[in-house]
Amino acid sequence: MPPRLDSGARRKAIIEAAMPLFAGKGFAATTTKEIAQAAGVSEALIFKHFPSKASLYQAIFLACIEDDPEYARLLSLPPSTATLVEMVRALVTYMVVEVPNNPEELARIRLGLLSLLEDGEFLRLVYEGVRDRFLPSFAAAAAAARASGDLVEGPVTVESALWLADHLCYMLACLCLPGRSVVPYGCDRQTLACQTLWFVLRGIGLRDSVIADHTGAAAEPCGCGGIGAFPSGHSSHFSSIHDI
Repeated sequence: MPPRLDSGARRKAIIEAAMPLFAGKGFAATTTKEIAQAAGVSEALIFKHFPSKASLYQAIFLACIEDDPEYARLLSLPPSTATLVEMVRALVTYMVVEVPNNPEELARIRLGLLSLLEDGEFLRLVYEGVRDRFLPSFAAAAAAARASGDLVEGPVTVESALWLADHLCYMLACLCLPGRSVVPYGCDRQTLACQTLWFVLRGIGLRDSVIADHTGAAAEPCGCGGIGAFPSGHSSHFSSIHDI
């Protein structure tokens, strides 16, 4: 007889059973009965842990960051230019390098796309979570970079900069859903990540010299293979993004 799961483990098991169903059928077409069958529990037990199907939907996203020590570490970093660069690097690493090689993470990306084809509720919850949990730390790091003279003032707000960075990286992950990228980039994923990092940091407003100091990436075409900024096996969870 299998051991009885405690409340936390049971909640996690329900989330893990629900994610592939939502990713395969979408929110509207997936029933709580199907989720209960996949998780090996009753529908009543699902509603004991999650007041609604939408709250279970949101928990699928939150589960990938709430217990992630790397995510917690990023939020604990002191506001600075280096922290801003590291936050963007983590997002780029996750979406451009890690997600395409991870079927479970690709399922999260597919789940987000299906949400957009329905009512968008899942991604709405995701981005509300990112705004509440991540934006304050990101904004503080950007403010520190601006105060030090590393970030040039421009027309793009800090919040928009975060969303635009997320949307670019999210689409780069989406383009790998068929199994490999549908775009002939002409470089490997590590080099693409390097170029994406530079593109985002410059779009945010960091000076070229500052980007070079913090990443080793110059303004010339990058053939860096990662320039040491994207170590293999490093895990950082964002969904937007993602999603963050």
